[in-house]
Amino acid sequence: MIVSFNFYYALPGQEDAVLKQRLRACDVRDDMGVPRGRVLARTAGAADLPDVIWEHHFEDISGHHADMAARAASPEFEAIRAGMRKLYRRFERPLFEICGRSAEMPDSGVVALDWFFCAPDKDAEARLMPGEGHKGKLLRLITPGDDLPGFIWQQGGTDAPARHATSSAPAQRVERSVWKVV
Repeated sequence: MIVSFNFYYALPGQEDAVLKQRLRACDVRDDMGVPRGRVLARTAGAADLPDVIWEHHFEDISGHHADMAARAASPEFEAIRAGMRKLYRRFERPLFEICGRSAEMPDSGVVALDWFFCAPDKDAEARLMPGEGHKGKLLRLITPGDDLPGFIWQQGGTDAPARHATSSAPAQRVERSVWKVV
């Protein structure tokens, strides 16, 4: 399973405009007959994290490529992209794979993300694998990028325990963030 994200880092004062433009993009996706995906708006976390995230799961990389081609073939979607470029200071489209999953996450409308800025290698993965009592999934970065987390621990709800609470976290930097599902 591949998890595709779009990370939108809004220009100062443009956070709401980025969110509205992303929601319009989801409407256009719906009109095109492709899944809307899920939109997350940051409610807590470091200012250098994205302001808005779009997320969608694909069975494999070919599904992601087919989705990219469908969007590129749509003049309406390309117009949305052009408008969005005026609203952000940075954009990233990383791909992750689900490498660890524990019990299913509750569907609470709120998502907690722990960002582990480290190499996405097997040693780090083994040290970050969820233990008993953790509900969520561990995502490992599979595409290159600057200043991207090697792993993300995703869990539902704000009361979920921080995954980086352990002193064995192999990351140079760990950021905890909370997101509202829009």
